[in-house]
Amino acid sequence: MKLTTPVSIPKSDVVLDHQNPSLLIGSCFAQNIGEKLIDHKFNTCINPHGIIFNPISIVNSLQRIIDSSPYLENELTEHNKKWLSLNHHSSFSSFKKEECLSQINDALECAHQHIQNTKTIFITVGSSWVYEFEKIGVVANCHKIPNKQFSKRLLSVKEIITAFETIKNELKEYNVVFTVSPVRHAKDGLHENNLSKSTLLLAINNLVEQNDNYSYFPAYELVIDELRDYRYYKNDLVHPTDLAVNYVWEKFSDCYFSESTQTINDKIQKIKIAVNHRPFNFNSDDHQKFIAKQTQEINTISKEYPFLNFEKEVTQISSE
Repeated sequence: MKLTTPVSIPKSDVVLDHQNPSLLIGSCFAQNIGEKLIDHKFNTCINPHGIIFNPISIVNSLQRIIDSSPYLENELTEHNKKWLSLNHHSSFSSFKKEECLSQINDALECAHQHIQNTKTIFITVGSSWVYEFEKIGVVANCHKIPNKQFSKRLLSVKEIITAFETIKNELKEYNVVFTVSPVRHAKDGLHENNLSKSTLLLAINNLVEQNDNYSYFPAYELVIDELRDYRYYKNDLVHPTDLAVNYVWEKFSDCYFSESTQTINDKIQKIKIAVNHRPFNFNSDDHQKFIAKQTQEINTISKEYPFLNFEKEVTQISSE
């Protein structure tokens, strides 16, 4: 049986194009859609703190980015001979304290510079469950530190709204688009996951109603309600497949891209497919003609849209 009332996504007043920077922060949706945007040559910054799931940590991350408040050595924690930040994803961890701190602050400064010209911020919340560490409070990542060192609890709708109220003035100059990650946090328990997602949805609904520059994109509903079949999920039956991500990307594109931006995206996609083509014989005359044709295509689109950077593709095709 086909869903008779699919998710309605009206054309948004928020318009993304290749020349206006955007910031994506939060859970897997931010990462997946952010990578799609970068793949299509958008000026996008993704998760300067790494993937973050809970709204409190997302607010803390945004505040540090906006303020350009660098992290200090005493904010790092050592575990299993590795230095880490409980406010960051494990990808920032290092066996060297200086390297860990440098990676964190380099990403922070880059995001701070990026956000100066940013018009739109996408915030993806994944869970209302939070872990609190003594003397630190809510953490973004537990880094496999023993559970007994943390206390776990479910945030309330009021707590989430209050957290975003603390940065309301800082966010006034941006279009803020909220999404809820469709990834089920099954390890919390399915009932607990539903409580968590419901809390997020209620909080976001309140925030959007109270702020004219806030809006909501229904990535959660698209996957959970339209793509119900488990063929849209990976083997863990939790994370969406590439097919599901591409489906959401199409809806996202229809919502936030103008017709001219979609046209540019189509041209970029054709070039990327061609550049990634792998022939049987790289040295054949046919393939060399193919390379010459693609080089000409890149030159043409570069002249037509000088704000696009095809340096990576030119290097790749030149190596052939």
